[in-house]
Amino acid sequence: MAALGGGHVKPHRPNLLALGAIALLALAILLTLALLKGSKPPLKRVSGLRDATVLPAGLTNSPAPAIKLRDARGGVLDTRLLRGTPYAITFLYTSCPDVCPLIGEELQAALGRLGAASRRVAVVGVSVDPRGDTLAAVRAWLRMHREPNNFHYLIGSERSLKPTWNAYFVAPQIPGDPNSSHTAAIWLVDREGRRVAEINAGAPISPSDLAYDFRALLHER
Repeated sequence: MAALGGGHVKPHRPNLLALGAIALLALAILLTLALLKGSKPPLKRVSGLRDATVLPAGLTNSPAPAIKLRDARGGVLDTRLLRGTPYAITFLYTSCPDVCPLIGEELQAALGRLGAASRRVAVVGVSVDPRGDTLAAVRAWLRMHREPNNFHYLIGSERSLKPTWNAYFVAPQIPGDPNSSHTAAIWLVDREGRRVAEINAGAPISPSDLAYDFRALLHER
């Protein structure tokens, strides 16, 4: 049958550009919702400290697991003997290409900013590479980074180091990996030997902020 008026009725064709725009908008909304759902809340800062974040429930102000290992400076360091001295614990290896030298420089600079008060705090570095962190390598690393005498670098076999790695939730360096693959963190311990905070050491840290945190621990009541 012919159309009224003798004209030809054209079939309706959807606007492909409009449909494409709608599809892209829908995809963007879905991606945004997925990101929001998977995002984590910002880490809570510790009152009175800078950059340090609150520890998980059950760890805040809990006794810091004791560490007793060979000190590259000589003898054995037992952190239980540091009672009364605030200290930081970090994890290093001497052939690290980036993160560990940065941590060493940041801590060295922070101690320098403390002046005479630096003698009343300590740093405990624990090896995450038992094979590569020989006594000679560690002593050379300490000299290279001009670390003071209260910067202790603890070494040992994998068997002797592993309990400390586990106690501080540290993954050691992967043998043979040319990149830094270990856990980069700094734990802060107060004068009573309690874990009070953790600092993400995988990114640059202000030495001034570290010095501020040391002072806060020194003057903590």
